[in-house]
Amino acid sequence: MSVLVSCAAILAVRNEAVHIDRVMTEFIEQGIDVVVIDNDSTDETVNICRRYLGKGLLFMDRLEWTGSFNLTAQLDAKRRITGRLNHDWLIHTDADEWMQSPVQGESLLEGISRVSAKGCNVINFDEFVFLPVANKSDIGGRYDRKMLHYYYFAPSKTRLMRAWKRSANLGNRSSGGHILKGNKLYVEPESFILRHYIALSQRHVLEKYTKRSFAAIDLEKSFHRNRHQLTAAQLRFPGTLQLKKLAAWNVKSFDRSDPKLKHYWAW
Repeated sequence: MSVLVSCAAILAVRNEAVHIDRVMTEFIEQGIDVVVIDNDSTDETVNICRRYLGKGLLFMDRLEWTGSFNLTAQLDAKRRITGRLNHDWLIHTDADEWMQSPVQGESLLEGISRVSAKGCNVINFDEFVFLPVANKSDIGGRYDRKMLHYYYFAPSKTRLMRAWKRSANLGNRSSGGHILKGNKLYVEPESFILRHYIALSQRHVLEKYTKRSFAAIDLEKSFHRNRHQLTAAQLRFPGTLQLKKLAAWNVKSFDRSDPKLKHYWAW
């Protein structure tokens, strides 16, 4: 096994109490440090995060909430954070995601270390979007173990460069956090896995997207084009026949056939 590199995940959050305990645990138990940027959460997000201070959570920063979701401001804040870290690798992530190595039995940190030893400095992630079955009520507890239906979201290749070697001095601001840019990118040929728990119930997705406004600076850059001004009718979940299903929650054998070019509300 390769010598383990040091790695830090930088997470910007606002009102993510439903996700934050899971995502913190997943990173920390694998030996990956976490930094949280809180965007003035009004739920229990901050209190939950504080339990991890000194136990894998390095520190918390505050980003002022100005009334709308501002990805540009979040990416700027993350860029400032990277200047305060000395880890070998960095991860850009969100609270509703679960990032994995594609190798069964290999942790994310072990996978990153293996890639680093090969001389690569960027890891791309394939996105698998998980949805509740029909209109079930909120899925409590370990929803990541209960939700098995998904679709493979791949509007383009190599679109989620979410882990990179810090010394490569790469940036993701101009792409909305998706694509890294810099002088020398050596992308690992095999994509890693990103499980995206975009909604835990019909109520959850309605609250998430019908009530969300986006910062003007983001819209000017064409960020959030597929999430802007969604309606309740658009957000109804598809039936299981339109989705794929994992054999078990802890397997990594995802079906990449029939990639979706758009999210389910635009099918």
